[in-house]
Amino acid sequence: MFSFAYDPERVLLTVVQTGYWPMAVFRDYEREFLLHHDRIRLTHKNYRVFADCRDYPVQSTEIGEAFGALFGKLMSENKGHYAIIAASTLNKIQAKRAIPQPNVQVFSDPDEAMAWLFEEGSLGG
Repeated sequence: MFSFAYDPERVLLTVVQTGYWPMAVFRDYEREFLLHHDRIRLTHKNYRVFADCRDYPVQSTEIGEAFGALFGKLMSENKGHYAIIAASTLNKIQAKRAIPQPNVQVFSDPDEAMAWLFEEGSLGG
């Protein structure tokens, strides 16, 4: 339902999310994401994230709120660009509502997202 891969040379965490999640899956995701976050921040204050959510349907309100809380913490510490790839307009709307931080953008095109991730200043200065 989710996977993480980190490329230290590019300071890029890739996340893949699939399926409809019950809260137990979200809690596993949250725990694993926070472990990656803390490990990366030992060497890099900020990092980039490419989140492939093309096979991740619109989630429950409860999951949306849980994402909002998690990303409040993550984005208060990480000012790197965070790109979400969403398959539908409804998914984009849910992502923007749950994660309104300015360093988070939602895309349909993975190439466009990757270009934005590596723009000048994408690691938050």
